[in-house]
Amino acid sequence: MKIKLLSILLLLSNILFAQEEYSLEQCRKLALEHNQKIQIAHENSGAAKALKKSAKTQFLPNFNFNGTYTRLNKQFSLLENDMLLPVIPAGAVSNGTINGAALTPPTAEQTNPYFDPAVFASTFALNPSTGAPVLDADGNPVFKNYTFIPKDKAKIGSKNLYLMNFGLTQPIFMGGKIKETYKITKYGEKVANANERLKTSDILYKTDEAYWRTISVEEKVKIAEDYKKMLDTLLVDLQNIYDEGIITNNDLLKAKVKLNEVKLKLLKANNGLVLSKMALCQIIGLPLNTKIELTDSLTGLYQINPDQTYTDMALQTRPEIEILQNSVNIAKSGVNIMKSRYMPNLGLTANYFFSNPNPYTGFSEDFGSDWNVGVVCNIPIFHWGDKKHTLVAAKHERKVSELKLEEARELISLQVQQAIFKSNESVTKIQMTKISLEQAKENLDDTKNKFNEGILKTTDVLDAQALWQNAYSEYIDAVTENKLNKTNLLKVTGQLKF
Repeated sequence: MKIKLLSILLLLSNILFAQEEYSLEQCRKLALEHNQKIQIAHENSGAAKALKKSAKTQFLPNFNFNGTYTRLNKQFSLLENDMLLPVIPAGAVSNGTINGAALTPPTAEQTNPYFDPAVFASTFALNPSTGAPVLDADGNPVFKNYTFIPKDKAKIGSKNLYLMNFGLTQPIFMGGKIKETYKITKYGEKVANANERLKTSDILYKTDEAYWRTISVEEKVKIAEDYKKMLDTLLVDLQNIYDEGIITNNDLLKAKVKLNEVKLKLLKANNGLVLSKMALCQIIGLPLNTKIELTDSLTGLYQINPDQTYTDMALQTRPEIEILQNSVNIAKSGVNIMKSRYMPNLGLTANYFFSNPNPYTGFSEDFGSDWNVGVVCNIPIFHWGDKKHTLVAAKHERKVSELKLEEARELISLQVQQAIFKSNESVTKIQMTKISLEQAKENLDDTKNKFNEGILKTTDVLDAQALWQNAYSEYIDAVTENKLNKTNLLKVTGQLKF
């Protein structure tokens, strides 16, 4: 029973204190999945792609439907007031117009074979004595019959007006602004994609830095633990020698003081390791108290390829260059858009509409329909120099973009050279610190042997141990720096990808 209980406790202990292992590649993947800036950049790329598709639709015809309903307070009326209209007999009308010849009596000098006395008499009121038409006060002939048309009977349509229209608009020539707008959206998509790569590169560098710093702190913790073991062993030996009366209490106290210093350094190193892992967990999206174990090591030496043209590579692949280059392209398209404002705009329209009241059947209360096509042309003439000023402003913006691109190329070239120098320096530093570490180890071994032989003092051993610990720590720093310089060189040349 006790054995089973012990087994259960050991199993629970393993579960509670189990550590998850993560490689550098796994941490990179988690960081990219977790980071909000990457997600924002990805969403911006999606938005830019959608805007490009939207701009492309401007080349195509636009179909639309419009419908209106209007309630009028009054109906339309064809007459302003009640009217009296003369009645003309059918014989005085020919082909839909008044036959003037039939109503013009002949004179003594002229004959009129078309004159019809019966039609003339049924049209005008005649003076019985003269047979001529009776004239009114204005000198106009008085017709024999009149018809009365009241104003109320001349109303048309209804108070409810309906209008529906299916329309098509096709741009034919817009001065090139549609084409340039589409280009701008394409450049904008490239900028968004390059910005996503830039954010990815930044997060990868940040992840690599936190990863290798954590491993560096782990190695330094191991060094501090080894240093403490050395001091523990030395203190035991010194205590035995002191008990035999060979050394003084002062030598023993020096070792104890050094041991206390190392214990404090070990405590700080362990705290630093915990904080480093917490920082890494924050980057890769894990809870800060997650127990993680890093699987990569500081082994391996990175050296640059002397035959590689790193500067040319950076100028071709750095996302910053692509962003600024496309900014220049956007500015150029902006100039072309300003120029297009001087150009005429030409478009085609086509419509099919329904109307109630029906204008084709005396405005009866039913739906009538018709279609129409047309061409719309707009030619700008003068607007007090507005187009000129906006064109000048766009040209200045284009020049600013070109200067920014030129400056970025210079700065990136400088960054690449600095990264190359740092990488070469780190290689040399590793070689030098490795030699120093080997010499410090040899010195420590030699000092221990001579101390055991009674040739050297306790302080010599303490100094040799401290020298070894410092040399080892500097070697770890050099190797870590080499790892980070590799990541930095990949970043400044645009090669840091996942």
